[in-house]
Amino acid sequence: MNAPALRRSLRPAHLAAIGMGTTIGVGWIVVTGGWIVGAGPGGAALAFLLGGLVMILVAVCYADAATRLPEASGEYGYVSSAFGPGWGFAVGWAVLLGYTGICCFEGLALAWLLSVLVPGLAGSVLYTSLDTPVRALDVVVVSGSAAFFTILNVRGARESASVQVAVTVGKLALSFTFVLLGLFGGHAANWVPTFEPAGGAWQGIAGVLVVVPAWFCGFNALPQALREAERRPTTAELARLLAGVIALTTLFYVAVISATAAAAPRTALHAAELPVVVAIEAVAGPWGGRIVLVTAIVALLSAWNAALFAASRLVHALAGQGALSGTLARVHPRFGTPNAAVIFVGAIALAGGLMGRGFIDPLIRLGSIGFAIAFASTCAASLRLRRIAPAQGGRRVVGAAVAGGLLLCGIIGLSLNTLLAPRATWPAEVTALIAWVGIGALLWRLAARRRRATRATGT
Repeated sequence: MNAPALRRSLRPAHLAAIGMGTTIGVGWIVVTGGWIVGAGPGGAALAFLLGGLVMILVAVCYADAATRLPEASGEYGYVSSAFGPGWGFAVGWAVLLGYTGICCFEGLALAWLLSVLVPGLAGSVLYTSLDTPVRALDVVVVSGSAAFFTILNVRGARESASVQVAVTVGKLALSFTFVLLGLFGGHAANWVPTFEPAGGAWQGIAGVLVVVPAWFCGFNALPQALREAERRPTTAELARLLAGVIALTTLFYVAVISATAAAAPRTALHAAELPVVVAIEAVAGPWGGRIVLVTAIVALLSAWNAALFAASRLVHALAGQGALSGTLARVHPRFGTPNAAVIFVGAIALAGGLMGRGFIDPLIRLGSIGFAIAFASTCAASLRLRRIAPAQGGRRVVGAAVAGGLLLCGIIGLSLNTLLAPRATWPAEVTALIAWVGIGALLWRLAARRRRATRATGT
């Protein structure tokens, strides 16, 4: 009896929402002030414009690889076909770290924003993790939300993506309101100085540029979803779709930076825990801050759902090719979804979320490296695939792959240098990275017999 197949039910709007839902999340509310203080509004905006151009080069490679290997599941499939399953698994496992990190972050951020929106809701401290107290609200929100999104994604891709469309539209509408308040209610004088630090503007720009991959992750979720699309897009259509998601994401971050910088003096942003909220309160009063918090919560829900969707499809693909246990390749007989993979990712998100807010920064740093590795590897794979999987594609793809890959390698080098810099205490992110690599190696080893059996039978 044939195993049930994934249901083809996703429309173009669903695909676009899956990409936008992850690229535009909630983290910008926390870090925008730091970008402006460190690089100035002009420097931070320029970093995202440059990063957007790099990511458009990467998008060309994704579209080309997806056309050459229409049944491949994103980075793992491309790299496996180009360089072998071992390298493919390594890249896929790095991407999975980024996606599960997003899921962990969203649960903790949701509890944090709710505690700011409704003071006194946090509850008592239950335990301490990474020198940070974990309160009752953290545990309740992380556990409840993980269960909700897991059930939603088990019940059906179309149901999950329909929620994604509604949430993404609402999020963009609220974000547009926020940008208008900041730009028209602020003062141009607050943009001065435009670039920081004085006499070393490129240093500030580089400081923002190295984290750009983490803020553009999401467009690469689309290849995982193509196997469930009602109609597979052509190369040109896919390239336009990916480039459109990246362009809109770039404009969004530039607008947020511009609005925040105009709304409040630089010193106020530097001292604030939530700079965006302080900026809007400066021009719109407390109710403006409430709009920002509601926007953040809506964006958070969208990003969480999209990340869980992408992560579960990646796990399903890894298991389907023998890189992980065959149990994770199961498809629900009624809903046509990879239910075992969804539950696996949901469990990881729950475990990571229970580590507490002290685990947020390590996850962001590791996720940025993981996504940058995936993007650079896809650029390299697209060059290799031109030889072993012939299809249409000219010099533009070669140029995009070479330029994008080299630029991303530079970003990875800068990120690793920051991660491994000497510190007074052993970094939590290094411990997490070692553990993640160890778990991946163990799971790969345990699936070795299944891979041998698959090769022997030719299936």
